[in-house]
Amino acid sequence: MAWYTCTVNEAGPADDATDTPDGSVYINLTDQGGAFPGGTWFYCAAGSKSSMLAVALAAISVGAQVEVGALPPNPGGSPLTEIQRLYLIAPLG
Repeated sequence: MAWYTCTVNEAGPADDATDTPDGSVYINLTDQGGAFPGGTWFYCAAGSKSSMLAVALAAISVGAQVEVGALPPNPGGSPLTEIQRLYLIAPLG
């Protein structure tokens, strides 16, 4: 697992996915270190998806970044990569 400091661009659930389990939660992230610039989609680990969605929405709401624990994304973003950990970073100021 690698660690990334990211901006959350979008987040939400989907039940009609073809490449992830039904009821998946998706998060679109931009890595501040450049590992995946421009926004890349991930899906949340099944056991933590509700909590990760809450963290992602909080990050969007307050403009905070997140620390993400995941395998590096697949080339072209397909298939999507699973996020194992997601932590909110307190905004400065």
